[in-house]
Amino acid sequence: MASAWIEKLKSAQKTCMIQDGRRKIHFVFPDGTEMAEEYDLKSSELILRKWKNKATLGVKATKWEFEVGEQLVPRNLDSEGMLESSANPVFARKDTASSFQWRIRNLPYPIDTYNVTVDPENRTVTVRTTNKKYFKKISIPDMDRAHLPLDQSAINVAHANNTLIISYKKPKEILLMEKEIQEEFKKLKASKDGDVDCTPS
Repeated sequence: MASAWIEKLKSAQKTCMIQDGRRKIHFVFPDGTEMAEEYDLKSSELILRKWKNKATLGVKATKWEFEVGEQLVPRNLDSEGMLESSANPVFARKDTASSFQWRIRNLPYPIDTYNVTVDPENRTVTVRTTNKKYFKKISIPDMDRAHLPLDQSAINVAHANNTLIISYKKPKEILLMEKEIQEEFKKLKASKDGDVDCTPS
């Protein structure tokens, strides 16, 4: 349930910082897993969430895995020494106050080309094109953590500027959970100059 996720956040060691108009919070959970979140100070909207698993003996810590937001990195050379194409579809999640939202850039096809469906059993949202040029399965970790079912009627699809925009309306349970989490964050002491350890509440 949603309350279990809130309790997990409460149990984590938290480090807070205010920087560049954002509230940045770093969590270390009892199992060693790390999570970093960034929220807009004015709107409290989630800008970034990323995860890192605990390093095991003899194995380096894994790279950060982005759940919300995207890692800004320069274009890379692939193993053949060729420059990575900037025309490939680019997938990123950027939520709004009322919806989970994904943007897939570099998809030039008209909106009726896209078929976006919910698979309740596998707990994914599937994006496919009628011309078989693009296919992707999207999970919604927030819904998984809250143990909430997925609903096709919550999906909305738009297309503009070669970007497919998929929105999933947040159920009331998620909105209430996010409100409660924000109230918890307001209790944390944050530094504008540097990191400060926050006592787990």
